[in-house]
Amino acid sequence: MVILFGVPTCTQIRNSKALFEENNIEYEFINVKKQPVSEKQLKEAASQVGLNELINSKGPTYRKLGLKDMNLSENEALQWLLKEQGMIKRPLIEKDGKYWGSSKGFNREAILGFVS
Repeated sequence: MVILFGVPTCTQIRNSKALFEENNIEYEFINVKKQPVSEKQLKEAASQVGLNELINSKGPTYRKLGLKDMNLSENEALQWLLKEQGMIKRPLIEKDGKYWGSSKGFNREAILGFVS
């Protein structure tokens, strides 16, 4: 089964859900603000797609916290991401223990290729 991580108000997430539904792809949506991603999952996702692919450095939370100016180590950045999961760059998708994330956001063909 495909797992989609994000927040329900995100356009990337709404587009991903619609894509899955149009293509009859079973998925589970996890609202990271209500059901946070575990540290183990975030570490695994970071190892597969890269920590920079997971952190939305252009989002308001990242800017509000001033993280750009903090010169964070990877571990410190991961700890911030654990605490502020709204900063997870979306969509973040997991299938069979493999993670997909896109620094460019929603990409129909890439997502379908990953989940098929």
